[in-house]
Amino acid sequence: MKWMQRFQEFMRGRYGSMDEINKVALSMAIVCILLSAFSWLSAIKWIGYALFIYAYFRFFSKRVYIRSNENKKFLARTKGLRTFFRIKKQAYEQRKQFVYFRCPKCKQSIRAPKGRGKIKVTCSKCHHQFVKKV
Repeated sequence: MKWMQRFQEFMRGRYGSMDEINKVALSMAIVCILLSAFSWLSAIKWIGYALFIYAYFRFFSKRVYIRSNENKKFLARTKGLRTFFRIKKQAYEQRKQFVYFRCPKCKQSIRAPKGRGKIKVTCSKCHHQFVKKV
């Protein structure tokens, strides 16, 4: 128990958060190190090590406010990419119940239940009506 108290004392006042930047950095580090095992380029391995060091630097940093702001900026910049993959994941999980297609006029993504035959669809964005077989 004494070592746990020492660790807690060491971590007091430090960032200590596994935020999105740290998750991405550690994931990329693991990928780089695994790729270096199959590649003759040793630079990939060193990039992986640098990413590990960067993630642990952020984790043990005492500048909590700055690390938190870095994470907020990172989340703001990657919002579109994360939204894209979240929508694709959701569509994949619902592939047995729904069919996804695009409006021919405005290219808005539309979802309709499977097995309904021919249906008349009205786009919620541009109000264009068209017939679609689902």
